[in-house]
Amino acid sequence: MPAKFSLQFDSLKKTIVFFFVLLLIIVQGVSFFTTKLANERLEEQQLNLQLLRAETLLQNELDNRNYYITAFAETVAKDYGLKQVLMEDTRSILFALNNHRQRIDADIAIAIDKEATIIGQLLTIREDGQRKVVKGAQIGQVFAQRSWLTEQSKAQFWQYKDTVYQLVIAPIRNGDMVIGYISFGYNIDEKLVGELAQLSDFHVGFGLIETDNWQWLANSETNRSINQQSDFLPLAQTIDQNFVFSNYRLGRVDGQSLMATTYQLRSSLTESVKKDSIQLLMMIGLMAVLSVVAAYYIAIVVTRPLSKLLIFSKAIAQGEYDSKVDVGQSKELNQLANQLDSMQNAIYQREQEISRQAYFDNLTKLPNRNQFYRDMQDKHGPLVVCQISICRLSQINDTLGHKVGDEVICEVANRLQHMQLSLYKTSGNGFIVVYFNRCHEDISRCIQQLTEHVESSFVVQNIALHLQVHAGVTICKGKVNAIELLKEVDSAMQLAKRLNSPFQVYDEQIDLNTLDRLQLLSRIKPALENDEFILHFQPKLNLHSKRVEEVEALVRWQHPVHGLLGPDRFIQITEQTGQMKTLSLWVIEHAIEQYYRWKEQDLDIKIAINISPGNLLDDDFCDQLISLLTDNNKLCDVLVFEITEDAFIDHNSKAVENINRLKEHSVRLSIDDYGTGYSSLAQLKNLTVEELKIDRCFVQKLFTDTTDQMIVRSTLQLAHQLGLVVVAEGVEDQQTLDWLTENQCEKAQGYFISRPLPAEQFSQWLIQSVYLDHSKQEKQTSKQTDNDNKNNNSSMSECADTDARVSIGT
Repeated sequence: MPAKFSLQFDSLKKTIVFFFVLLLIIVQGVSFFTTKLANERLEEQQLNLQLLRAETLLQNELDNRNYYITAFAETVAKDYGLKQVLMEDTRSILFALNNHRQRIDADIAIAIDKEATIIGQLLTIREDGQRKVVKGAQIGQVFAQRSWLTEQSKAQFWQYKDTVYQLVIAPIRNGDMVIGYISFGYNIDEKLVGELAQLSDFHVGFGLIETDNWQWLANSETNRSINQQSDFLPLAQTIDQNFVFSNYRLGRVDGQSLMATTYQLRSSLTESVKKDSIQLLMMIGLMAVLSVVAAYYIAIVVTRPLSKLLIFSKAIAQGEYDSKVDVGQSKELNQLANQLDSMQNAIYQREQEISRQAYFDNLTKLPNRNQFYRDMQDKHGPLVVCQISICRLSQINDTLGHKVGDEVICEVANRLQHMQLSLYKTSGNGFIVVYFNRCHEDISRCIQQLTEHVESSFVVQNIALHLQVHAGVTICKGKVNAIELLKEVDSAMQLAKRLNSPFQVYDEQIDLNTLDRLQLLSRIKPALENDEFILHFQPKLNLHSKRVEEVEALVRWQHPVHGLLGPDRFIQITEQTGQMKTLSLWVIEHAIEQYYRWKEQDLDIKIAINISPGNLLDDDFCDQLISLLTDNNKLCDVLVFEITEDAFIDHNSKAVENINRLKEHSVRLSIDDYGTGYSSLAQLKNLTVEELKIDRCFVQKLFTDTTDQMIVRSTLQLAHQLGLVVVAEGVEDQQTLDWLTENQCEKAQGYFISRPLPAEQFSQWLIQSVYLDHSKQEKQTSKQTDNDNKNNNSSMSECADTDARVSIGT
């Protein structure tokens, strides 16, 4: 008989082991082959997921980098020191630019003025393996991408030479005005792709594509260079089944698309899957025994406290900083819980500090401009907004130090807080006070309330300071627009400062004047280059001889659009643009030319010329003036230069030094507008001047005002005792002229005698007046007709050849 197959076990234990092992083998075998088939099906899904992860990491890294540069550029744009040097020399700009560049190790830093001209550019290059900072070659050139220069920060990709930069451009503001732009950026280079490749475990590259032509900029494969054509091109029409890749379009650079790509060999990605299959087979036996028990135990021991920690972290993310967590007796989990608790407290403290810095002033602890914007949301009028600025704070800082200046600001803040109104600190020495439910009729009472609280003496370092403020006021009747309110109230305050007025209520005309002033500011330099300035002459009458022997030269601007402008419209602008020296020299040279023209007409007329306080602080101007006059000694006898009191009061040592130097070279000087400043005859006795002009405010009502008579009479007496000749300005009638003659005033000037006239009209007026010597009058009349055309042609020619300008009168 054939043998029969049979299984016999001599013990139940072996039977149980056998069938358990057999069952385990069957289950694990089925599991293995099922897993292998599933792995093959999921291989493509895994590749796609890995590619998506790499792309996500790439996008996040570039976005984070862009956010970091943007935040830094906007912070630097607010830097006061950078604003100060923005219009200075290139060296100062580059020094400040490099300091900020080093803080974030930027590869490029650019400063652009408001005219889109690059005024500073720093680049990092590699030489001999070392990074080196060099000055860019585009300094002085117009920034090609003007459309990027906007009111808001802008992130762009920009190609310079062979390098593409990730660039952020932020506007620099002075108040509400954009005065320039600052930009920082990093290279799109091998360093960047290396970092991204480490994060994603994929090869990373950047390239430019145009009409299906791929050009590599950077590639993380170390055996490839930037300029070397890669074997792999991530283009749809050149798909290689050996590679998996994904492209991410970043933007356009010089007409080409800038692309980021992540790619990898398919075999590199699937190799781990194959290894996993072998390892799975090896671990099946061991894991079969341990998996059930271990998984169950770990699930109970670990997942319960982890769930608690997860709930705790979600509470922190939602801003709940007072929650607690109990994770049992596990030492490690308790350490983790303690770290999360510490992190919770640190985040809370940082949020509080950030909020305080964003919405409160560090010095006074008052709400700032940002808080004002928040508070004014959804508010409605009527309300009155008042912005105040502390007078002479810069002088206090310069004289007593910024610490005392800060004490003054804090004192003003304390006094304003006593008013129990909505109060904000919006600038260095500016405060905003809001009066709700107030209208136009309440403005005077509001200003009076402000001055009562602020303008009282404040003693610091045993010095009593009289605190005063300028105020700008605006009214809102409907829904509040916080930005417009601040713009209006600031315009009003600036006008109050210029007019030296305690307060100014906003009017739409203020903004029109500001625009007009801005237009003149941009036009002043072309006006000087185009010779649009002319001279008018106002006579000075000798009260003893009743003859006009001297005139004052007054500059006017023949504007092509606005017509003839007086000096009050453009002199301050000329000083702000740094053109005062050129204008002053222009006036002096043209006045000398006019003197010689009159000389040819047998009119021996001396000329007085105004020079500004800034001229007296300029050694080079004084040197040129001395050189011009000493070439012809007679000019020192026929020219006199008028200076205002503040020329030697505000800048005592330097101005007085140059005044004395001019006098050593026989230059004649006169003090203009005497009595309106802070000087006295006791101070004037130390200055080598020859003439004193009494300001028109004491002369215009001289005949009817006994107080003015006392002031002028005493000034005349003291001036004569000091050996000074006195000129009275602003003579408007015959009675005033007679009074001045009776009181021994030497000269008079005013509309009663003559308004300022162009040279030709002045010559005609003088010849026909009673103030010319009669022996010369008939001779002058016969010569005048022959000389008119000659003088006009000569004047136009000489004005066109002159490259200088000068000073002023009213």
